[in-house]
Amino acid sequence: MAEAMDDILSMRSLDPTNLLGQLTAFPDQLEWSRGVIFPAVEGARNVVICGIGGSAIAGDVLVDILSPSISVPLFVSRDVVLPGFAGKDTLAIVVSYSGNTAESLDQYEDALRRGCRIAVITSGGKLETLAKTNSQPMIKVPGENQPRASMGYLLGSLALVMQRAGFGKAHDELLAAAPKLRSYLDTLSPRVPFSSNQAKRLAKAMSGNVPSFYAPRPVRSVALRWQGQFNENAKMVAFSGEVPEMDHNQLVGWLEGGTGCHCRPVIFMSADMRPTVRRMAEVTLQMLNERGRDPMLVTLPGNDLLSNLLQGIALGDMASYYLAIAKGVDPAPVTAIKEFKARIIQ
Repeated sequence: MAEAMDDILSMRSLDPTNLLGQLTAFPDQLEWSRGVIFPAVEGARNVVICGIGGSAIAGDVLVDILSPSISVPLFVSRDVVLPGFAGKDTLAIVVSYSGNTAESLDQYEDALRRGCRIAVITSGGKLETLAKTNSQPMIKVPGENQPRASMGYLLGSLALVMQRAGFGKAHDELLAAAPKLRSYLDTLSPRVPFSSNQAKRLAKAMSGNVPSFYAPRPVRSVALRWQGQFNENAKMVAFSGEVPEMDHNQLVGWLEGGTGCHCRPVIFMSADMRPTVRRMAEVTLQMLNERGRDPMLVTLPGNDLLSNLLQGIALGDMASYYLAIAKGVDPAPVTAIKEFKARIIQ
């Protein structure tokens, strides 16, 4: 397995659309938003980020970035309608990388009916047409990527919209963090051998298991991102949750029933964990080890919230990619999702 992940020629043949290049462009994508001009947005008293799948995860990351400081409610909606509180004082940011995602289009129409302030982030499609028709501010991001491999475009654009609405300085902070993110990604490059490459070693550790990723609440988007990337890139079942929430329900399943399923708990530790939560995570690991559940501890790279989020996402992206390569599968296609989308319009 280690040899397969170090075989760059074989890697290229398994990845003809260069998903690797899209994933490693994360910092470049963030910096792309530096040149975007977006109008000021005034008067919003709450914010709803509307999206699904790869177009929504950037919203989860932004919520984690802004939660310690934002003074208004900020909510990610993965539904086909907005939450009941949404109205004329709501900034609805509708995100669909393709511009044709059914859930995002339905939420756009609902936001329009409710009189929300609307901003759009997309690479084209029906959503671009609607935004232009209704003269709504829009950021058009570059197309041709997999939505899940466009995190930098979507996250940078969302942060810019929020900053222009007067909610924090996340856009400036992301731009400042991009160089360190790029340097960290260099340590996970295919050129770095298995023995020195954390992402490759993690990929091997996940092989043959059903991982469940658990993160402290301030970085919960990292666990959700890892789940999605292992689902889509490595074509495997994976789940996610939070510490300490899992200690009040899922821990019972792990300790009293979690045998015979090849499941493996993965616990993330972040830089600024509150002492209570850190102690809970440590005890969780102790109990899982004592019962022979073989938990993995992943200390998120970086020394603050923002670097934990960005570098933690990069680590999961690369680990899921290398696991696909080790399994001998093309990480890019998501055939099941395409089939699902085709069926719902029949």
